[in-house]
Amino acid sequence: MNAFVLTRHAYERYCERVEPIERQKLIEMLERHLSRASPHKRGFIEANGVWWRYGIRNGTMILYTCYGRHFFDLPAAIKWAKRYRDRINLGGGEAR
Repeated sequence: MNAFVLTRHAYERYCERVEPIERQKLIEMLERHLSRASPHKRGFIEANGVWWRYGIRNGTMILYTCYGRHFFDLPAAIKWAKRYRDRINLGGGEAR
């Protein structure tokens, strides 16, 4: 895995949906896990059980958002939700 960029939005969603963590610690963890992760089609990647939306620009992976830790095929679920104009509750945004 070459260089990657963790956007502010992706970092904030990770903290909301997975766990609060210092940005630098998350970057170090991603450096270890992204090298072993295999990108999924449609711009999704799962690293250490956490789903991310990504893109490639000039050879650099850009992590746009974090969907959290899920044990189902998230790309297929999102495709289904779009087709049926439905939503997926990813957690972290529950009313308090």
